[in-house]
Amino acid sequence: MSDAEGIDWVVGCNVTVQTKSEEVQGEVFAYDKGSNTVLIRQQGSTPFHSNLRLLKASYIKNVNSVSPPAQPVEPLPLVDMQRCRDRESKALQAAEAEAAKTGIGVSTEAQQVFDALSKTMPCQWRQESIIILNEVELQPPYGLSNCSTENPSDLATLERVKKVLTAERQRLGLV
Repeated sequence: MSDAEGIDWVVGCNVTVQTKSEEVQGEVFAYDKGSNTVLIRQQGSTPFHSNLRLLKASYIKNVNSVSPPAQPVEPLPLVDMQRCRDRESKALQAAEAEAAKTGIGVSTEAQQVFDALSKTMPCQWRQESIIILNEVELQPPYGLSNCSTENPSDLATLERVKKVLTAERQRLGLV
């Protein structure tokens, strides 16, 4: 057992810690009794940056207290759990939407076509087919002749998709 394992670490106290291989000087930022680790905050290279050093107490040979905390440590503010759940839910939805933009088992060319079309029109994958505007289906190999719609009233939409597809394939060099 090292000398540091029996110490009650005071958050905010400035210390000099001698480890088995180096000397670390800084402020005690946190201490976790369960894992027996101490987090030392050191001044960074710029005024608003800090370096954090996580040290296992058993790795520490000696501790010297340079100065006590400058001011009492303020308790952390309460965490609004509903806000956290809302942020998590939004982040998950965004990640799922981003993942839905990636075709599974499709070629690089197919993904390039999808990415290009989705910049101007809503697109989604249905297996290896690209569904555009919920009306037009673009099947492999993703050329003009592979565009179709089942609804005859959507011919104007089909023509618009073909026009955009032609321009995007030219821009991508896939003609």
